[in-house]
Amino acid sequence: MRKRVYVDVDTQWDFCAPEGALFVSGAVEATRVCVSLIAHAVARGEALVGSVDSHAHDAWEFATNRNVGPRGEKPNFPPHCVKGTRGWLKMDGTLPARFVFVPMDAPTPRVPDDTQAVYFEKEVYSLFSNANAARWIDQLGQENPLDFVVFGVATDYCVQAAARDALAWIAAQSSAASQSTVTVVRDAIAAVDPAGGARALAELEALGVRVCDSSEVLAR
Repeated sequence: MRKRVYVDVDTQWDFCAPEGALFVSGAVEATRVCVSLIAHAVARGEALVGSVDSHAHDAWEFATNRNVGPRGEKPNFPPHCVKGTRGWLKMDGTLPARFVFVPMDAPTPRVPDDTQAVYFEKEVYSLFSNANAARWIDQLGQENPLDFVVFGVATDYCVQAAARDALAWIAAQSSAASQSTVTVVRDAIAAVDPAGGARALAELEALGVRVCDSSEVLAR
């Protein structure tokens, strides 16, 4: 039996609110659709996982310091999603009543049976950079193919990274989970750069990711 896994990528204030430090154009409209997808997942009792961008004040992504990433990256973004600030918080409607946040350096987390969503903190683009994410998804896919439904922001950064790493997870499976799929929801994403977002979707489709509208997901 196939299982659907909803993947909520970084629907946080700094990205999705017009006053946010790194507001993504189109995120207001996309967030409304994300809220509908999350409510749909919760109502059906389906798996809901996601990522939360979580930075310290001296994060290498920021233009306000000289730190660089593990491969020398320096995107020079303004400070954003600093843990504990308003910008780090998720948008209204994107958290169900019972959820768990898992920090980057956490041991294997305890997740109560009635938890509706598990969110993995991250300092880089993909939720899979938090080692607990793959472990948690391994449990979901022990005996079943998974259908990942990816949405959130930003298309050309963290959404693309989450979809790519979901494909990598599938490629590493030898059980029924190797028949898993990845879908990106077209009207529930927004890009920092529209051209970059279009390229990201084209690249994902070339890798085997399906792109569809939320109406199709919600109709099921």
